[in-house]
Amino acid sequence: MPDINVNERQLDEQLAQLEQARPWSPRVISKLETFIRTAPDVEVFRVNPVQYALERSVSEAEALDLFLHATKIGLFEMDWHIVCPHCGFIIDNLHTMKQLRTHYVCAYCGAERDFALDDYIQVAFTISPQVRDTRYHHPELLSIEDIFLNYRLSKDVISPIPAYPTWPEAIEHVTRYLRYIEPGEKVTAELDELPPGVLRAMDGRACLQLTMTDEPSEQASVIPIRLVDGKFQSDDPELQPRSLTRHSMIDQPVQFRYDLQREVPSGKLVFELENREDRRSALCIYHTGRLPPPMLTLRPSLSGKKLLTTQTFGDLFRSEVIKTDETLSIRDITFLFTDLKGSTAMYEQVGDANAYFLVHQHFDALSRVIRDRNGAIVKTIGDAVMAVFDNPVEATSAALEMINALNEFNRTISQELILKVGVHRGHAMAVTVNERVDYFGQNVNIAARVQALADANDVYITADVYHSPGVDDMLKAHRVFPEEVLVKGVSEKLHVYKIGPHRHNH
Repeated sequence: MPDINVNERQLDEQLAQLEQARPWSPRVISKLETFIRTAPDVEVFRVNPVQYALERSVSEAEALDLFLHATKIGLFEMDWHIVCPHCGFIIDNLHTMKQLRTHYVCAYCGAERDFALDDYIQVAFTISPQVRDTRYHHPELLSIEDIFLNYRLSKDVISPIPAYPTWPEAIEHVTRYLRYIEPGEKVTAELDELPPGVLRAMDGRACLQLTMTDEPSEQASVIPIRLVDGKFQSDDPELQPRSLTRHSMIDQPVQFRYDLQREVPSGKLVFELENREDRRSALCIYHTGRLPPPMLTLRPSLSGKKLLTTQTFGDLFRSEVIKTDETLSIRDITFLFTDLKGSTAMYEQVGDANAYFLVHQHFDALSRVIRDRNGAIVKTIGDAVMAVFDNPVEATSAALEMINALNEFNRTISQELILKVGVHRGHAMAVTVNERVDYFGQNVNIAARVQALADANDVYITADVYHSPGVDDMLKAHRVFPEEVLVKGVSEKLHVYKIGPHRHNH
């Protein structure tokens, strides 16, 4: 096993800081220290906090807090990855959310698509090179196999092919040629007996595809290509830039875009490649045959959405925002809105200063519930709160706990505060407004309108929330009243559920 090179002083200082960051469960810090000191290089590179939690018996929420605090003090570095669902390679690896875009073309397989924050956009953590220098901090020194199978391929792809239990094994199986080509170098790659189907050449920036036909040829097809300015070029008039549509394994149309594409007979191929760039090229040629493009599944991991619905991320990384002119889609997020009933009258009764103090204390009580339920506050508007959750069960639990928390709080004060809560889930757009992440779309409006239906100590949830897995189970102890309502801005009647107090409260 190669030497593990740890900067002792730096590690000790930063672990001491991390211990002070918040109260941790027993052994959480010592487990992290052991991991940093003993795990192989590949494991401290792009750590998936969800898998880390599973493997080390730490709660997922605490593992996420651990890596966020560790990043804040410089023990780890946080990266955003866009993973291609059709080949499993990392299309882009970014250090800040500001660099994220919605639309990408994969340089490894040519697939073109829009990405959502909860859909193939992942966040991972790599040990800081100041603390422990690993070979993955120096990609220019990696072997070509390491570059493709560990550095550029997502670790979290689940192989859909039973014969190859891991995705790197599947990629290795289809790879026909793999080597570095130095600046100015010319190479010839001879590939024999290629069956019909798809063959691609790529170097991580450029991608070309040859479609091998059913008609084999006795003679070798010669493919002359050169790499110029990050693109493949050719003097072969039939090799042209093209977009093609293919149907994936689940029969979805997928658009593919190539620098160069043409049909060639199956059989023998000779690639003549010249690298006309001033940098080394990592060339890979692979043949997937007639397989339709897969729709790959990833192991449970930290999605962009899950990060945005984590309060610790909002607290520690306030400067992390979305590019001003970009909107990032989220396929499914849960919104919770609260408001205080009769707050205007309260301001009149107890005076502005007292009311302001009470409203702030009520925010503290609600924030604790939101954090405990793994949600995040988006903003407060007057005496209302807007929060987001990754999961409708957590959001509904939070709503009910808020009512209880406020009833407890009311016992300590003379002026009663009365809460109204609404919960809804659906698609939304994440944007930056006033230097912070905010959300917009019809589902945000519906969530606010549903909250407005609520009266004193009511929680209203929409049918989308009520029918989410786990929600009706959680509500078994409560009385639930279905209603159909018309709300402003929505043409059809909404199915909502008013959640009453516990059945035992009579």
